[in-house]
Amino acid sequence: MNPWDAIVVGGGLAGGAAAILLRRSGKRVLLLEKESKAHHKVCGEFISYEAAHYLTALGVNLDVLGAKSIDNFRLIRDKKIVCAKLPFQAYSLSRFALDEALLDLAKAEGVEIIRGVTVTGMHEDVSGWRVTWASDEAKTSALFLATGKHDVRGWSRPQGLQNDLIGFKMHYQLQPDQMAALSRHVEIILFKDGYAGIEPVENGRANLCLVVKKSCFNRCNKKWDDVIKDILSQTPHLASRLNGAVASWPRPLAIYGIPYGFVFKAESNDPPGLYRLGDQIGVIPSFCGDGMAIALHTAALAVSNYLKGSSYTYHVNAAKELAPQIRRATWLMTLASPAFAQNLILHIVHFIPCLLPFLAKKTRLTALRGMNIL
Repeated sequence: MNPWDAIVVGGGLAGGAAAILLRRSGKRVLLLEKESKAHHKVCGEFISYEAAHYLTALGVNLDVLGAKSIDNFRLIRDKKIVCAKLPFQAYSLSRFALDEALLDLAKAEGVEIIRGVTVTGMHEDVSGWRVTWASDEAKTSALFLATGKHDVRGWSRPQGLQNDLIGFKMHYQLQPDQMAALSRHVEIILFKDGYAGIEPVENGRANLCLVVKKSCFNRCNKKWDDVIKDILSQTPHLASRLNGAVASWPRPLAIYGIPYGFVFKAESNDPPGLYRLGDQIGVIPSFCGDGMAIALHTAALAVSNYLKGSSYTYHVNAAKELAPQIRRATWLMTLASPAFAQNLILHIVHFIPCLLPFLAKKTRLTALRGMNIL
């Protein structure tokens, strides 16, 4: 069994980007993806300026894929609405389309891709790493872990700063007037026990992403219909948006136990040759809309360090860049959870609307120097 130069576990944004960059540097690359075909993921699907930069540099044409321009922001609670211009040009595109575009590009570059396999083990030995799945295995000296919010057996992450949340995602076909009102906007809607984000995506659909406390889910009999009914009763704006809307799937996508606030802390005795990417190195609250940028940035940073440094150096540098941003965003999410705090925030930004662009900047990926990696 000839070892690969690098094995990438996970075919999302971080995994696809890392595989492309590794292949372009002349490496033999194997990518393992558990899904057998294009699929949707729980995600706000907001592409920030930084994420768009990386995607363009990789060769992804967002316009061709049908991405929608986003340049306005609305913060909403009850009937209070505060509007602001985003301090950067953003886009929205489904992960169904975006992740597949990256995998197509990786395949065209010469990456070997095996789909429909679940990695069951990652074992360090004297020669590097042995990755196992079903009845097969492969060896490498460099392993890139890019499984998003899901862990490989035996490689679970510690809990984050806030761990009692559940994420839901559903695409809707809105009524024409509601779709027109949402055009070029991302809306963040606050309510008791959580928040929602809604924005247009390709093919005339809108993406609704919810984050709710487990207590809310339990109170609603652990049923999606009861959850969305409860939330719409609290949010007249969202109820108006979804009035007459047609859901794209019978049930929403869901993810449990999101470790918001997690940042991987490297130790000098960590096994060498293992590079954690995206949510495997840091998980930022989804309202920031910077998860995609972090996935792409860490992929580029990891490959750069692999080519000229070490996995330990990569993890130290990545944590140094990401920790302040993730900490600020997690604190902001925690502070804004109580109803009185949500009302206070709306009251303040109503009179000082420039705070919204300021907060947007403060929860962005600040390591712009890393954008020269590609």
